[in-house]
Amino acid sequence: MYSNRYLDEGPSYESYHLSEDENEDMVRAIEFSLQESKAEEIYPGDTEYPQIDEVEELAQELEETTLSSTDLSTSTGGRELKWWKLFKELNPFVHASRSTSFWRKSRKRCNILVCDVCEEEIRSDWSRCAYWGQTYCEKHTSDGTPQCCSCSRFKIGDLKYITLNDDRKLCPDCHYTAVTDPGVCKPLLDEVHRFFKGMNMKIRYYIPILLVDEKEMKKNDQKTSLGLTVYDKSELEAVTYVSRSIQKGEKVKVVKEVEHLVEGRKVKAMLLLYGLPKLDLGATLAHEMMHAWMKIEGYERLSLNIAEGICEVIAHKWLEWQSFTGDENIKGTSEKAQFLRNLKEFLKDGIEKNHSEAYGHGFREAKWAVERYGLRCTLDHISRTGKLPE
Repeated sequence: MYSNRYLDEGPSYESYHLSEDENEDMVRAIEFSLQESKAEEIYPGDTEYPQIDEVEELAQELEETTLSSTDLSTSTGGRELKWWKLFKELNPFVHASRSTSFWRKSRKRCNILVCDVCEEEIRSDWSRCAYWGQTYCEKHTSDGTPQCCSCSRFKIGDLKYITLNDDRKLCPDCHYTAVTDPGVCKPLLDEVHRFFKGMNMKIRYYIPILLVDEKEMKKNDQKTSLGLTVYDKSELEAVTYVSRSIQKGEKVKVVKEVEHLVEGRKVKAMLLLYGLPKLDLGATLAHEMMHAWMKIEGYERLSLNIAEGICEVIAHKWLEWQSFTGDENIKGTSEKAQFLRNLKEFLKDGIEKNHSEAYGHGFREAKWAVERYGLRCTLDHISRTGKLPE
């Protein structure tokens, strides 16, 4: 029931704050560069500027804090490149917008912004993935370019993305730990149960856990969700779930069966979107399990912000828990292990920076309460009053 897809539009200039001395040095550096490029007749002795070594050192320090070598390609080099990168990133008057890249219009010989996907100069709207740093033309969001349904990265070069039966795409890294069969989901379910038991919130209630594709999820939730908890008042009587998956080349086919839900249960079933990597599906399962736990324990008539906020706190805690109890796949030193650690941080970052009222603002309010009063005291207060402690 929660989503964690975040993108930043264009470069950010708000994270760089200069002191008066640093701002003065920057202005002098820029003036020196402009004077140098206008005419060869200008000699250093004619004006009072910092020594070349000092200016180069300043530019290098600032350059290291702004852009990595892979952020931009350039049609120029040497000292002029450093001055231009310095000016582009730190000038407070440069407006960051979706449709305007300032440095593409200012000079003929300057940096150009290049799309990581098509490797062409970006001349229109563009976006940048906040966590992975992937810069791409806005057109790729609607032109059919494969984008991973978990980590949100676009296909680059000759990478082979896996296509699920509902047309969602998985990058090779996410596909490595993807949960596509109920048999693979069972160990993950046991792990989440241990997590809840460690918080003294053991669930002794049988709940059918069903993997479904996107079509089935939309049919029952009217939107694209990663998970859904079905309560007793729901009119849903049967669910078509994925019982087995078969991969042929770059495509995954599934075998489906129908599960008839039992009436009279407080929690009739839990639906999870199949094909997500273990970390992503585990966070979703922890979120939905918290919904089930509150329902079983008698938490009633909670506002959407409180219900979703506290469930997101549990999902976030589960991701943190993986740092200490995760399997060897995430603890190793291989590239795959490093990616899983990066994916964990990406998912946490998505929860923390969610802009929605219920999942984002609700999470931050609930997290504040849990950090101040503890999880048990916060839940007890919610049970008595229906509100978070202040």
